[in-house]
Amino acid sequence: MAKISQQTLPTKSGETIVSFSIYRLLELARILSLDVVLGACASSWFVAQLSGVTIESVTILSLGVCVWLIYTADHLWDAYQLQHPAHTARHSFHQHYFRGLVIVWLVMAALGVALLFYIPPSIFRGGLMLLGGVVTYFVVNHFINFNQIVPKEILAALLYTSGIFLPVAVQIEDLDLISYLVFGQFFLLALANLTLISWYELASDRLDGAPSLAIQYGRPSVQLISIICILLSITLAVWMILNAPLASHVVMIMMSLVLGSIWTFPVWYAKNKRYRWVADGIFLLPAVFYPFIA
Repeated sequence: MAKISQQTLPTKSGETIVSFSIYRLLELARILSLDVVLGACASSWFVAQLSGVTIESVTILSLGVCVWLIYTADHLWDAYQLQHPAHTARHSFHQHYFRGLVIVWLVMAALGVALLFYIPPSIFRGGLMLLGGVVTYFVVNHFINFNQIVPKEILAALLYTSGIFLPVAVQIEDLDLISYLVFGQFFLLALANLTLISWYELASDRLDGAPSLAIQYGRPSVQLISIICILLSITLAVWMILNAPLASHVVMIMMSLVLGSIWTFPVWYAKNKRYRWVADGIFLLPAVFYPFIA
């Protein structure tokens, strides 16, 4: 992180220092994937509202802990495998504070285990199935380059979406068509999010030898994949509005359009990695706007 020069220091107030400190805190939260965690929790709450299902606070907390453990384990593994200083802020941070983060990860894992005694049994069983899928992925990928068979972004988007819907799906015997379509929308947006980021971070991923769709298929193909995902999400939302006009579908369109704007204005979004903030921040939009338009 760049140091503050003397010219940037305020002469009469501490506004510049305060704003810089807030930026540092927000950047640290992003590096630690806390924005992703909050987005997953907000999206899961949103899906529950659509389905008329009540989700207990402990379940939301458990989901947040689980998401953080998975993302942090992935970042720690990537940092561990690097034989040179990382070229991204996230992996550099996980390299530098590797041991401390491992300890924090173990503490959070213990918290996650403790929370299992308080969540409903049906969610516990579903969570075990998802956990089994994650562990299987890490084990298989250790022995063979599984990313060449099924790109990492697709699996990550599927697991993320499944985690969001798990607390709702286990409480409903027969999911209706709208529920499946919303699941599809979240999957498309999650995949667009990941492919978009890989498009922006192609150079650093290549330097670190990190697998990504952009490296595997090239930037033009990845851009096309992301645009198709966004257009499909908007198409589904429009179809649902025409057949069942609900405020929730408007929120989904907003999420899609905001994500699409990152392709439209790449120069602006590239500055200070704004694409990262916005791409991950769209999953917070349901919690921000839905209560006011529902």
